[in-house]
Amino acid sequence: MTFLQKLLNAIKDAKTIAIFTHKDSDHDCICSGLALQRIIKQFGKDSTLFVEKTPSAGILRIVGEQKYETVSNKQFDVGICVDCSEITRLCDENMKVFLASKTKFNIDHHQDNKNFADFNYVKRGMSSCCEVLFWLFKSKIKLDYELAKFLYSGMYMDCGAFTYSSVNDKTLKCASELIKHCKDVNDNFYVCFGVVGEENFQVTKRAFESVRLYEKGQIAVSILRKKDFEEFKAKRSDGKFMASYLQNIRGVKIGISISEDAENEWRVSLRTACEGVNVSNIAHRFNGGGHVRASGLTLKGDIEKALHALIQESKKELNR
Repeated sequence: MTFLQKLLNAIKDAKTIAIFTHKDSDHDCICSGLALQRIIKQFGKDSTLFVEKTPSAGILRIVGEQKYETVSNKQFDVGICVDCSEITRLCDENMKVFLASKTKFNIDHHQDNKNFADFNYVKRGMSSCCEVLFWLFKSKIKLDYELAKFLYSGMYMDCGAFTYSSVNDKTLKCASELIKHCKDVNDNFYVCFGVVGEENFQVTKRAFESVRLYEKGQIAVSILRKKDFEEFKAKRSDGKFMASYLQNIRGVKIGISISEDAENEWRVSLRTACEGVNVSNIAHRFNGGGHVRASGLTLKGDIEKALHALIQESKKELNR
């Protein structure tokens, strides 16, 4: 029996279904969850979507207001993880609910997925989890505006607007099918991400002012503290694309963006455009994860000590 048939049988028999997203969810993760929720609805069933916290303003501008859960004492018949490479990428509360689910499924595209569920469907290296969902359910679903928008948006953002090496002819075929049903979505991207407010501009400026270079300019690091976000009335998500800017500096092989999330807790984004460098190797050493070109992790403790450890691991990856 195929994975799809096992999943459809489980959905049919289930009274309660839950969908789980990883910590610090990005566009692909949230859009995958919302798309799967809408797909399950086409099979006549409701589902609950679990997140660590309310998605960022940028994601909400794309997907609109949706209903999310962050904690539950309920046991679900079916639990489905999307866009999550390993169980530790779930926040603690969501992990408990997922593990308590009677039957567990895992749908993902990360190269390093640990196959942690009862049933796993992992298309390693595919552009996005949204693309995985599209091809998995293609013969069973009817595309409408909302479903196509979720799938296209998650894929668009996770493959760098179709510029990353994960993009191939199959990805573009998927995009072509989806865009027929949501023709205005590219205009939405410009409004949401092409135009920034003053608070975003100011906090990005502060991030550039903080940049440090290591290893003769091969590693670039920016650090934003809570006081920076408070000063400009900005959100942590306003500075999350710094790592992508840093990797574009000539000579930089690893771009690292660090943002203070809570006292002695720091969210880190890693990016590289350098062939042969795999930033997910660095992330894994700090219990993070992600892709070859883009990964994330959380550091705890004194930032200078934590940064020193991060730089040492980055140097190892450069020399690997």
